[in-house]
Amino acid sequence: MGQEYYRRRLKANKMRRLIASRRAAIRNFRILLRLFLIVAIAVFGLKALKLPGWYLNQDLLAVADGRVIKIEGNVITPKYKIVDLVRQVELPNVQIFRLDTTEIENNLLKLQPIKKVYIRRLWHPARINIIIEERTPVFLITPALNAEPISAITTDGVFIDREYMPISPKFHTYKIVTYGVRGDDYEKWNKSRVDEILCLTKAIETYGGQRVEYIDLRNPNDVYIKLEKFLIRFGEINDTALKRAKWVATILPEAEKFKQKIKYIDLRWDDAHYIKLDESVPKAPVEPKKEEKKDDEIEA
Repeated sequence: MGQEYYRRRLKANKMRRLIASRRAAIRNFRILLRLFLIVAIAVFGLKALKLPGWYLNQDLLAVADGRVIKIEGNVITPKYKIVDLVRQVELPNVQIFRLDTTEIENNLLKLQPIKKVYIRRLWHPARINIIIEERTPVFLITPALNAEPISAITTDGVFIDREYMPISPKFHTYKIVTYGVRGDDYEKWNKSRVDEILCLTKAIETYGGQRVEYIDLRNPNDVYIKLEKFLIRFGEINDTALKRAKWVATILPEAEKFKQKIKYIDLRWDDAHYIKLDESVPKAPVEPKKEEKKDDEIEA
C-alpha cells in the first residue's frame, strides 16, 4: 500500500516537472518571438523611413509642381508670390513628419493680404498643403471717380497696395475717393477708423434702402456719400455722424417726390436738413415750405 502511494506520488511529480518544463519552453519561445518581432519591426521601420515617399521632391518643389505643393484659399494673393517665399526657405532633407514649417509660415505672413497660414504635411508621397486665410478688404481707394482703385483697406485696418489690384468682386467693398494727403492719410488708418466709416456706410444703406456707391473723402471736413439715386453732402464724419445718418430714412422719400433734378441732400447739420436742387437744369414749379428759403434749397 505504501509503495503504491509513493509510485503515484513520483508519477505526479514527474508530470508536474514535465508541465513546468513545457511552460518554461513556451515562455522562452514567446520571449524569443517578441524579441524577433521587435527587431524585425525596428529593421523594417528604419528601412521604411528611408523610402523616397517620406521626403519632399526638391526638384518638383522648385517648380511648384502640384504633386508636392498645393495652395488653397488665396483669392487676393497671387500664387507666384507664395511659391517664391516657399522657395526662399532652405528645407532640410528630412522625413515629412520631421519637417519644420515655421519659417515658411512666418514668411507668408509678411504678405499684406494674408492673415493666417496653415501648413498640412502629408506623406506617401510627401507633400505639403498651404492653406491661406486672407484678410477681408472693405474699402477700395481711388484718387478720382473714374479711376481704377490703387489700393485697398481691410476690416482689420491693414493697407493692401497696388500690386494686389484688382480686388476680386467676391468681396463686398466700397469705393473711397481720396488723395490721402489732405488730412486723411488712408495708409495710416487703423481698425478704429475703418470701423467708424464702415459703421456709417452700413447705417446709411440701412436707413436709405440703397447701396452706397462711393464715399468722397477728398475733403475730410466736407464728405460726400453717393447712393444709387442721390448724392448726400454729409460734412465731417464725427461723433454726430450716426445721428445725422438717421435722417436719411425721412428725407429720401421726400426727395423722390421731386420732379426736378436734385444736386445733393445736405446732412451737414444736426438741426437742419436740406434738399439742394440742381440749378443747371430747368426748375419744375416747387412751392417752398418757408418764404425765407431760396428756390433751389428746400428744407426737408
